[in-house]
Amino acid sequence: MIAAVTGWALLTGPAPIGDVGSLRQSPRAAASDGLAPSPPIEIRGPEGFRAPLVPVAAAPDGALKLPKSGRVGGWWALGAATGSAEGTTLIAGHVDTRREGIGAFAALLTLQPGAGIEVTAANGHVYGYVVMARRTYGQGSLPAELFTRDGPHRLALVTCTGAYDRAKGGYDSSLVVYAAPAMALQQPGRRSERHHAQRS
Repeated sequence: MIAAVTGWALLTGPAPIGDVGSLRQSPRAAASDGLAPSPPIEIRGPEGFRAPLVPVAAAPDGALKLPKSGRVGGWWALGAATGSAEGTTLIAGHVDTRREGIGAFAALLTLQPGAGIEVTAANGHVYGYVVMARRTYGQGSLPAELFTRDGPHRLALVTCTGAYDRAKGGYDSSLVVYAAPAMALQQPGRRSERHHAQRS
């Protein structure tokens, strides 16, 4: 079944609230590769998983304001940016929408530990991650530690799963895919060469 865009929300108890424009990097969140942390702008993975990313904030009720399109993911902009040494880079997207059908983040439903993920940052670097674990939580009960810039750096990808509740207009569970960082995969100067090779 297909969920309405307005029926999907990421909720957690004490989720920090704030406007995207108020993003400030923690002084301890120095880049793991010597570069300044940079916002993620695209994510790629197996099975054709690919989506552009935009920064998103949280509403007063703790729900992330995700893009309406199921083809675009949202990066929680008060969390860790790509390349940070600490904190969680939280990226979420719709599993499906009423208008577009299956969304890009439906690929998370079959993404297994060991799979590789690439996140392109605004600075042109591509950062690699390896899926380590999958967890399912009841809708509205994501762990608060996902919303943090402290602790070892990791990537958390979130989408809806479980049974669809027509009355509430949403799914009853959230899937979180956890991934650990690998080394940066390319330098900015190599980006155009790689894209050119893909077009050839």
